[in-house]
Amino acid sequence: MKILLCCLAGVTSTLFASKLKDAASRKRVEATVWSASEHAVEYSSNLADVILVEPQLKGSYEKIKADNPDKPVILISDDDFKNFNAQKIFDMAYDACQK
Repeated sequence: MKILLCCLAGVTSTLFASKLKDAASRKRVEATVWSASEHAVEYSSNLADVILVEPQLKGSYEKIKADNPDKPVILISDDDFKNFNAQKIFDMAYDACQK
């Protein structure tokens, strides 16, 4: 499973990506997770199975979704991101990829 984490500047996304990898490991799912800034998403979104959008990019969510109609694009809630609820976010991404 390949997860692209779309972020504003990459400060917290590296840590969040690591937490998502840990969540995948607990479910025994092989996952590659990487982050890209809003402006670089278009260059790597074709490699992803699912795109997670951090809450700071709420205003860009619809555009990212429109640019990637063939894959799930999930907006992470403020609370889930603030509390680093990586397991819940991973489960949402995993479920979206199974559909």
